[in-house]
Amino acid sequence: MNDRQTIPLFPLGLVQFPGTLTPLHIFEQRYRQMLEDVQAGDKTFGIIYRQANGLAEVGSLVHVALSRPLPDGRSNILCIGTTRFRLIRVIEDDETPYARAEVETFEDDPDFDELEEESAALRDLFARLVAARRQVEGEDQADQQTASEDIADVADDPQLLSFFIAAYLDVDLTIKQRWLEMTRTAPRLREIERTLTALVGEYEQKAYIKRISRTNGHGGNHHLN
Repeated sequence: MNDRQTIPLFPLGLVQFPGTLTPLHIFEQRYRQMLEDVQAGDKTFGIIYRQANGLAEVGSLVHVALSRPLPDGRSNILCIGTTRFRLIRVIEDDETPYARAEVETFEDDPDFDELEEESAALRDLFARLVAARRQVEGEDQADQQTASEDIADVADDPQLLSFFIAAYLDVDLTIKQRWLEMTRTAPRLREIERTLTALVGEYEQKAYIKRISRTNGHGGNHHLN
């Protein structure tokens, strides 16, 4: 159900997805004040992608799950995305030193497609990507197992699954923003699957090359006649 409200607004160079965690370092005085205000209230504010040509049209509400104040007044906080909003108008006045915005929250449109197979395929691809990426970056088998367990813990909800994987992928922020703005789960899953398939191929090739390089090209059945 759509809900119109006024929120503190934090423009950033990132795309925040519902259900995902984001650590932030709060140092500017206006955002220190914002944090103080939201901590005294419902601990909620909005993160929106600050593009080269202005603010995006869609952002995400976040809840401050953890706040660690520092002696000099700065803070390290951990936020969790809750729901998306469409930006209606930015409010800049003397009431607060930070911007506020009138927004309307929304969810994906009802989708009557059966998405269990697509979701399962996406989870499998994601597990392969994490395993290959960690091999490339030199992390051990235990770390790879933890990654597989992490994706297994993701809710069965296909919308939340798409957000979780979208947040993890190392792709251009304009692509992530497009995924955030999409209002149908099935097309978002399909787009992410295409991107993920390409990334899996890239990282598995890198992992293969790294394994071969460890043997100086003379390991296993890799001899060339």
